[in-house]
Amino acid sequence: MATKLFNTLAAATTLAGIVATASSANAVSLSYNGSTNFKATNVVDEAISVQKFDSSLGTLKGVTLKFTSDINGNIGFENTGSTAANITVKLGSNVNLKLGNTSLFNISPQTSQTFQNVSPFDGQIDFNTPSGRSLQGLNATQSDQTTITNSQMLQSFIGTGNLDFLFSAIATSNVTGSGNIVSMISTFAKGTVAVTYDYESAQSVPEPSAAIGIGLVAGLGLLSQRKKSWLKASN
Repeated sequence: MATKLFNTLAAATTLAGIVATASSANAVSLSYNGSTNFKATNVVDEAISVQKFDSSLGTLKGVTLKFTSDINGNIGFENTGSTAANITVKLGSNVNLKLGNTSLFNISPQTSQTFQNVSPFDGQIDFNTPSGRSLQGLNATQSDQTTITNSQMLQSFIGTGNLDFLFSAIATSNVTGSGNIVSMISTFAKGTVAVTYDYESAQSVPEPSAAIGIGLVAGLGLLSQRKKSWLKASN
């Protein structure tokens, strides 16, 4: 009988623990994305819109932002010197993301290649061998991430409609080597913002003390039923 009583009390305690654990399971996350199209990056200033957090869903606790910039482009060069030269090409851009007057990210995606002993000028500026090269479809990507928990800044993310970030990009692409080079460069950039809202759901969930009480009441009910069974068996 003592063993049965112990098992019943253990079941009641376990049930209380299960219900109490459920009370803390109201943390939820919600994600949205926004992006631009590729634009020429002599100077780019463009908005990236992402949906704000609806406060009717619950209490916003934190915002995780992931910012990614992709660049692509083409570079052509011609060694116009009378001797062979080592020539380096770089496709790059300085990229910034702001919210209002606050700078959130500064990144610089880039890629480069070096060509050894490029032949002297062949008499034609055609960005082709032997004295030149034409590079198509160069690309690079860079990302950064941050989490915001400051209550004052979180207010910027709460409301209806969209939140606008300002994406800006300035090209840093270049060709370096000998003093006698003709080059042609085109650089394009785009930005993507992923926003994850971490919040406590507004849906009603039992408090831990209430949950434990519910579990104990349920456990006592089990104990009462078991006691009745013991009495019947004894009679």
